[in-house]
Amino acid sequence: MNRAQRGRAGEDAAAALLEAHGYRIVGRNVRLPGGELDIIARDGDTVVFVEVKARANAAYGSAVRAVDARKRATLRALASDWLQIAAPRAQARFDVVTFDEGRAQLHRGAFR
Repeated sequence: MNRAQRGRAGEDAAAALLEAHGYRIVGRNVRLPGGELDIIARDGDTVVFVEVKARANAAYGSAVRAVDARKRATLRALASDWLQIAAPRAQARFDVVTFDEGRAQLHRGAFR
């Protein structure tokens, strides 16, 4: 399996995990000027922007640590752009779904 296939499989598994937790998927791989949002979902009335990260082994650190300050800033900017267009009055949250050595974990409200 190549990197793109692993990424797609991870995003498929993340979407299934979110749906199992009651989220409704609104969009996947949403491209905007400046980048891409992995998953946009609704958790009740809240719009949730979900970053998906996977690590095959711990040699490079945990998957959640890969969402560093620079990545968070990019995600905030992309989310702001999307909200202005699609849901200007919505409450929003940032979650991260990680896969560390095959184990999935949902991090609700991972950052602001």
